[in-house]
Amino acid sequence: MLLIVAAVVCVLSGAAAAPENVTVVVSSSTSTSTDSRPATVSTTNFPKNHRPIEEVEVLQPAGGGLAIVMPASTPRTVLFKKSSSGTDPCSADNHVVLQDETLRSFNQPVDEDAGALCDQELDPGWYQFRSLAGNTIPTSCPAMNHCGTHYPIWLRGEIPKLDEGIVNSQGCVHVDDDCCGHSMPILLKNCTDFIVYFLQPTPACDMAYCAGHMVPCPLGLESDTGFTPCQFLVQLIDVKISVDLNKANGIEIRCQAEIDQVKALETVVVEVDWLDSGIVIHQQKYMPAEQKYAVIPRKSWKLGQTLQCRARVRHISINTFTPQVLSEEFFAGIQILSPNPMQLIEGGNPVELEFTSTLPVGCIRDNCCIQLQVSVVYPEKTYFCPTGEPLDRLGVIDCLWNVCKDDWNETHGIPFRVRYDNLYHGNQQLEIELKTHTLEHKDWTDYTMPRQQVHVLGVDVSEKCVSSSMIHTFDGLVYEHQLQGTFLLYKNNLHEVHVDYRPCHYRKMCNCAVRVQSKYSAFVADYCKKGYLQIWSESTNTDETLQDITIIQQNEGRSYKLVFPSGTTVVIGPYLSFVNVHVFATDMGRTSGLCGSFDRDGSNDLDLPNGQGSACKYQPRASCEAFSQHWRVKEFQVLDVTETGQIDRSGKEEDEGLYCACRSPYSSKIMPAASNITLVFLEHESTNVIKKRSDDDVIACESSQCFHKNGIEMSEEYLKFTASEFFTVKDVLEKQTDVLLKPYEKIQSDDHGGEWNLHDAKLFCQNYVANSLAAQQCDYVADVKVSDRIVECANDIHTTNDSSWAAVALNNLKYDCKTEIYRNLSLWEETHDGKIVPPSDLLSSLCINNCSGTGECKNGVCMCKGGYVGSDCSINQNLPPVITGLTMNPCDVQETSCKYVIVSGPKFAENNDLRCGIEVFVVKDRDHTAISQGMTFSTAEFLSFQAVICTVPTLPVHSVGKHFNKDSTRALVKVSVCYGKQCSDPLELWVIDSRCWHCDLESPCEPKLHGPCFFYNPYYTEPASKEAKAQ
Repeated sequence: MLLIVAAVVCVLSGAAAAPENVTVVVSSSTSTSTDSRPATVSTTNFPKNHRPIEEVEVLQPAGGGLAIVMPASTPRTVLFKKSSSGTDPCSADNHVVLQDETLRSFNQPVDEDAGALCDQELDPGWYQFRSLAGNTIPTSCPAMNHCGTHYPIWLRGEIPKLDEGIVNSQGCVHVDDDCCGHSMPILLKNCTDFIVYFLQPTPACDMAYCAGHMVPCPLGLESDTGFTPCQFLVQLIDVKISVDLNKANGIEIRCQAEIDQVKALETVVVEVDWLDSGIVIHQQKYMPAEQKYAVIPRKSWKLGQTLQCRARVRHISINTFTPQVLSEEFFAGIQILSPNPMQLIEGGNPVELEFTSTLPVGCIRDNCCIQLQVSVVYPEKTYFCPTGEPLDRLGVIDCLWNVCKDDWNETHGIPFRVRYDNLYHGNQQLEIELKTHTLEHKDWTDYTMPRQQVHVLGVDVSEKCVSSSMIHTFDGLVYEHQLQGTFLLYKNNLHEVHVDYRPCHYRKMCNCAVRVQSKYSAFVADYCKKGYLQIWSESTNTDETLQDITIIQQNEGRSYKLVFPSGTTVVIGPYLSFVNVHVFATDMGRTSGLCGSFDRDGSNDLDLPNGQGSACKYQPRASCEAFSQHWRVKEFQVLDVTETGQIDRSGKEEDEGLYCACRSPYSSKIMPAASNITLVFLEHESTNVIKKRSDDDVIACESSQCFHKNGIEMSEEYLKFTASEFFTVKDVLEKQTDVLLKPYEKIQSDDHGGEWNLHDAKLFCQNYVANSLAAQQCDYVADVKVSDRIVECANDIHTTNDSSWAAVALNNLKYDCKTEIYRNLSLWEETHDGKIVPPSDLLSSLCINNCSGTGECKNGVCMCKGGYVGSDCSINQNLPPVITGLTMNPCDVQETSCKYVIVSGPKFAENNDLRCGIEVFVVKDRDHTAISQGMTFSTAEFLSFQAVICTVPTLPVHSVGKHFNKDSTRALVKVSVCYGKQCSDPLELWVIDSRCWHCDLESPCEPKLHGPCFFYNPYYTEPASKEAKAQ
């Protein structure tokens, strides 16, 4: 049965039009009934200029018939026959396949360039969608302008089940904000593997059916089909931090992502997080197609931070990310490579503080280096000298270290060492700090590295050898030396100590002269030649500018301390009453001479070298002449190194170089006055005074070894000058003086009449020395043997019948005790403010001569009362000094300059008011009349407590040319020494020209009548030169 229904036609642009016929053909195999239900299609919300269907009545026949609406303008007849055999739209012959129409996808926006889809010309019928975008009409509302069209059509309903057959459903058109602004009937059937739809043309454009949800994968995304769902197959392989310099030579820290499987680099974005200790400090992103890495802004990081960068890669258009990858940690700055703490052993090989820069160094205004300032930081509880300065044990070559453009990423090593310091029983905990010292390199300004801990391990070597009335070997033997002459006391490679032994009136054999010799220079102290202590220095090398012995004058020249480069120390006592050699670890098993072999085995101390066996059987305090005789040398002979078979270790000494304490400014503060150490009376007399370089405030390269106020470092050049100026060959070869002046030390009363016997002398010394406060406090100090001093004291008094030697013995005991206090760190005490210093109470009993009763002993230094001066406060400034002799009198201008004269006396004090008074006389030839030219005063140069240097004004006799008269060939100079206006009685000094005068020490000078002195002498002919005579 056929049923024809009339329909109205649409109106274009609002104008009326003739109606078009619409033919509806319904085919049914069973029903003849016309039972039907009306259906209305909405005509609202149609876009302008589109053709709406004003009214359509759709009849649904009973029994499963199909109602089809078609415009009459394109009359068609669609027959759907359903017989017993059945006609199925699932059959390939009964539907049309719409192939690869991917633009219909639910997610496909309109391609304005290609134009919007429109199904207005679609033939009515059964259709199957088949494309990579999908094969079904979506059952949810698509967005406007999607499905490749402006007004997409979707299916309001569900996909039928297989057993439901053909299902009538509704297609909705998304118009404006209404997902179903217009509806259309749709038939569909589930064909198991696909769905078929009965579709009719759309009533308007641009209106089209949606099909599928998939869209082509965006650029950079992939799938097997090329359509969604797509995968972001980019792989983030690694994330690395690198560094370089930018165009302005500033530091750049970069984060670079290593990516793989990239199809379109321009679609990739790298998102970077910068972290410090796991906390994000900066975020940024970059596109690898435009740049290779991300650079963290300089303001976002600082030197010393440990940075990481974390990255992930995403597609530019969708939120598809790779997993995050975290870089390795990157330390931005100077990285210390050495173990913390470092351990250094006293006297051991240098240990390098190794470091490297992880950041490059650029050139700023031709400056291509940054400087690191090296500082040694002392803890609050550390060892302090009495001056308030820390005890410097750790040293380095220089306090500044360069890191430059060409070596910044190399491993740098700053060598630190702990030189032998003759201290024992004390380790030390220190810190090393490095900080940048640069103004031009802004990236490096004010950067301080973490402190490096340092453990200083001391070497406990406390042994010493003593030459006094007995020889005390390093290993504890005591024997008597009875031979006169020069002997080798100590030798270790190039370091030697020679002693010239002579009989004297207070001992069988005295230390008459001492020569301390090293590789480049030698120090000589002589008491016998003049009857007072003379000191000078000599070169042992062709280069006279080299010097390698540190000379410390103590107590205004009463004693001297000599330090070899190895650290071995020689102490020369007052009157040369003792010579002590304090060994270091460098001496172990290497020494020879009267002091024996230092190996802590006393049984071999009297053995002769080269396996000759023992020179004699040891008996305490007995002599061993064969042993002594073996070590006899010519007078102050310079021994050949190869003679003893010693290993030449001079190279090590050369390598030691400069020793800088590099003490941190906040470690070198002087202790406050509230401390129990009174600092106002103490000075720091060695090279350890911390100074600043005036140009850049960098710590100066200096170091400290704790010397007392009365310990002054002397220049070898100065002593060499005194030797060349004052000690002529004639003077040195002069007959030895066999007498020793009486000691200047005095005791108030000995209550003893007549001569001293040994028993009484020993009792007196026991009372004077052993019962003294110094002896009582020093008795527990190691290596201070009060009994030895008592024996020496008794022997000296018995021999000289002079009790003053008890004062000498007590002073020597104090020297020993003070030396041990400074060496034995276990004796030091902690002050209330945490400083560890030598014990002040003990030191305050160790002033020489007990400050002569005119001063107070504080910290081992005499604090003199008003009007008194000197290291023992024994000199009254209100009294004129006493002078006893002048060096080189007469003085010959042909042998020396005669511009200076050494004045000797029993006691001088170094004082600002110490002056020389010089009165010059012209002596007439005719009657030898001396005419004064007036008195001049100049500052005296203090040489020692028994010698000062005075300057002689320039005189006519100083001219070495020919003279016009005899008056200019000689001059008389009267020399005085003064404290302010208090001057001594003068001594006469004759300054002569030996070409004009014949002089000796036994008779007055006689004129040479025929000499090369005068221009006017017609009888004189210049003698021919040696070269002329040879011809």
